[in-house]
Amino acid sequence: MLEIIKQLAVDAMDTGADFCIGTVVAAEPLRIRLEQGLELTESFLILTEAVSEWEETGTIRIWTDREGDKWSSYRMKRGRKLQAGEAVALIKAAGGQQYLVLCRVRKEG
Repeated sequence: MLEIIKQLAVDAMDTGADFCIGTVVAAEPLRIRLEQGLELTESFLILTEAVSEWEETGTIRIWTDREGDKWSSYRMKRGRKLQAGEAVALIKAAGGQQYLVLCRVRKEG
């Protein structure tokens, strides 16, 4: 995933890929409508961690007076999925077949 994002960023600088703003029309399945009216489905979107939710698992060391040192496994959800109505910044890759969803934005005025 990181390699794809790096490649899209390089392509954007080399080919003058377009930066655009869109609005999330639906969260599941994800659909984003660009300001120009084009509606994108999940198959055209690459999401960064800033706009997605993922599960993290690991081990953490816990210490208490009663039990002393102890290692425990954990599982938690990180990040935040996009919700309908949110505005997002996107970069269109050369050829317009893929869009990298960078982050949420606030549309002022």
